[in-house]
Amino acid sequence: MDKVRFVNLENDEDIVIGLSFDEGTEFGIDGFIVQRNARLEFILPPEEKGACVTWDDDDDIRVLLDKVIIDRKEISIETKGKYQKYQFDLSKISEAEYKELVEHFQLINFDNSINIKIC
Repeated sequence: MDKVRFVNLENDEDIVIGLSFDEGTEFGIDGFIVQRNARLEFILPPEEKGACVTWDDDDDIRVLLDKVIIDRKEISIETKGKYQKYQFDLSKISEAEYKELVEHFQLINFDNSINIKIC
């Protein structure tokens, strides 16, 4: 399971949750991003509304977040449509980063469109 080295969190025009990894990860990525722009979401069709998942590839497919299970040790993320399941180890991040990460997942889920379980 890939270990999250640090998190980057933003709450501006977009709500952004960025996870960064050491090189040579299982998925072959250096970063994993969950992003949502609620202010502009109204222009999208219903099936495209929600938090999007992106990583280090140039795929133009909009992949929506479906489910998150998070505890102090790890996070499991599942997507809709182009179904994928990702699991990451959170043991390297600080307690403060973990608390902020949980808060940002709650912010990004302002409309309860994501099944989030915090253990």
